[in-house]
Amino acid sequence: MEPSEHPQGHDPTASASPEQGPGNEVVAPPIATGCADIGELLPALLGAVGEGLLVLGATESPPIWHNPQALPALRLLEPQAASERWEQLVTQLREQLADATEASPLVRLPHNVESPTRGRLHFIDGGAVDWVLRRIAGQSDRWLLQLRDVTKQVATESALHRSDAALQNVVNEQQMLLQMIRQLGTPVLPIHSRIVVLPLVGHIDSGRAEHIMDAALSAIVRYQAAVVIIDITGVSVVDTAVANSLLQTVAAADLIGALSILVGISAEVARSMVHLGVNLERMVTRRDLQAGIAYALHHTGHAIVQVREEIDWLSRFMTAK
Repeated sequence: MEPSEHPQGHDPTASASPEQGPGNEVVAPPIATGCADIGELLPALLGAVGEGLLVLGATESPPIWHNPQALPALRLLEPQAASERWEQLVTQLREQLADATEASPLVRLPHNVESPTRGRLHFIDGGAVDWVLRRIAGQSDRWLLQLRDVTKQVATESALHRSDAALQNVVNEQQMLLQMIRQLGTPVLPIHSRIVVLPLVGHIDSGRAEHIMDAALSAIVRYQAAVVIIDITGVSVVDTAVANSLLQTVAAADLIGALSILVGISAEVARSMVHLGVNLERMVTRRDLQAGIAYALHHTGHAIVQVREEIDWLSRFMTAK
């Protein structure tokens, strides 16, 4: 009996296994792709990309080729691209732009492959397109124009810019309000010739302490003051930072020739300042604002004098009876 044409266990429908070559190397069997020629697929592939592509030969001739996305990106029609020169198409493109000068670089074809020209077009309809124009490598008379729609990106950037501008306006308004609050919270009041009063109320932090010094020095210069009365009746807590700021204000005022008088020290504040070891040797202290004003007047050579007696209406009424 003749041997079977197909040995037992061999499947004639199975794929061919690698064969041994002349040098015992493994030779892979040919692969049947079943695909059309890649040249037939190229237009479809280029038409499927997200960017618009346009090939130019020269500015004096129409575009050589473009994919379906290119002309809509430039707001141009197919008959125009087929018959009109590129420079004429750019002229028509300018009519669609918010700024016609944005299209000017498109008519200057670059000579260097490694240095493409880039830009962005903003259309009247609100759209935006980024473009890159470069010479095709190995082609002395061929240029590729790539177009990418960035309308959503530009809209997002504009919204962010508007938000940033609005936020900056809010920040500026807050700074103005804070400056106003600081000025209202640290008023410097001239009460007599060359005497000013600086009443302090509330908590004093580092930022406000610096503003207090600036306000006191500015008032001394403005009113040519010889005495500045610092009233801390409204300050409930005096810590090391507050004490240091007061001492620095006194030292700065002393440098420009003004005497500082500290008034309104409560029992709690006095106890805190003693515990903190605050040195008040260079500062005049008085019990309250009235005593501070009396000392300031005496220091500047002034005094409060009663020019007429107060009428005792009760005595006059009893005498009349």
